[in-house]
Amino acid sequence: MKKFLLLSVALCGLTLIITGCARNISSSTYNSAKIGEANDTYECVVVKVRQVALEEGDSLGDNHMGALGGGVVGGLAGSQIGGGNARYATGAAGALLGAVGGAFAEKALKSQDGLEYIVKLNSGKLKTVVQGMDSPLSIGQQAILIVDHKGRSRVIAR
Repeated sequence: MKKFLLLSVALCGLTLIITGCARNISSSTYNSAKIGEANDTYECVVVKVRQVALEEGDSLGDNHMGALGGGVVGGLAGSQIGGGNARYATGAAGALLGAVGGAFAEKALKSQDGLEYIVKLNSGKLKTVVQGMDSPLSIGQQAILIVDHKGRSRVIAR
């Protein structure tokens, strides 16, 4: 029973760590450090919209927390199988499989769908912005492009 409780706590901890990894890409969310900061704002028209997939890391190696947590949980689970020295072998195999599974899980949890907007400014210049799908805009819609001093941009309805 004690081992089951330890395994359950480790699994819950892994879940909390991995789910906190996804970045918020909403066009409606600001970091509190941005309060009072002036941004450049441009009137524009949406000329193209397409759905895109957004991923944090390009490879499984970029998903360290998932691999670490999965390795710990897999090692604990694997060590419960067999007896004597066989527990070490099954624990090591469980840790390896858990690490790979945890890395895949973290990668999947950090992946999101977004929208890529190409907008035409009144000056005629085109700009491309990728953001979350929370406030979709349509082609031909009047919009506003907001660009902060670090270049983070968002497009919102006018």
